[in-house]
Amino acid sequence: MEIRQIRYFLAVQETGSFTKASEKMFVTQPALSAAVKTLEQELGVELLRRSHKQVTLTPAGRRFRDRAFAILAECNAAKSELKAEQHPRQLRIGVLDTLNTPPINQLLHEFHTSYPEIELHLHSGNKLELANKIGQNKADLLLTSLSGEDSSETQLPLYQERFQLMVSRQHELANRASVRLADLHGLPFVLRKNCEVLNEGKRVFLAEQAQPHITCRTDNDSWALTMVRNNLAAAILAETVIEEGTVSIPIVDFGLVRTVACVWREHSEQETVQTFTAFAAQDSWRGLAKVV
Repeated sequence: MEIRQIRYFLAVQETGSFTKASEKMFVTQPALSAAVKTLEQELGVELLRRSHKQVTLTPAGRRFRDRAFAILAECNAAKSELKAEQHPRQLRIGVLDTLNTPPINQLLHEFHTSYPEIELHLHSGNKLELANKIGQNKADLLLTSLSGEDSSETQLPLYQERFQLMVSRQHELANRASVRLADLHGLPFVLRKNCEVLNEGKRVFLAEQAQPHITCRTDNDSWALTMVRNNLAAAILAETVIEEGTVSIPIVDFGLVRTVACVWREHSEQETVQTFTAFAAQDSWRGLAKVV
């Protein structure tokens, strides 16, 4: 018994005609008829009642039809499983380079633990680089911060966080419960060129007539954190950023926040994207992150 014989038999019972079945299966009618006849001979029963008007199932044919569907279903399932093993399910995620933070790391860890069969491919970059990746279909989904008040069905806000002052434990402000922007006037300071609220932050500093002393300009947060840890300068970073040897202090008159979100392409029906966003919408992984 061959799979093609079963397929031909099912095509005949569906169309009620050897001619229509051969057209459906893209084979010649004699070849299809011979294959079905061989199947009947192997089974030792007549499966089809042939007439000039229509081909119908015999009682044995009706019983075998159910078995035939089950056989094909098992074959298709086996092919799918083997294909999945050879080509694992993948999800390409672009991560904003300022989001190497505990909440995002926890989200990725918990998702991988829950769905180990989905292979994650991570790419980091700034907002423009990530926008280009998803626009060029080089990423399936982004973990990024939202700009403005825009909302979309292809955005899933995850949490909000404040920006705070980060200093070394040896810094003169390290023991303060909170600071004001005026306290930063003249202090050695890291200007993070990749900060999501850079322009808004400059306006806030200007309004408060506070002007820190910029001693480092960088778009690399690792370098900014090194400066802070070595007590060479202070910096403003998101409150979930953690660095050994440093403290994070609220700034009472710096009210800017960032909204961290999943963003994906409009009309995307990719199963792994839907799985990830459904998981990200749950509360279990969030920890101390503030739900939007």
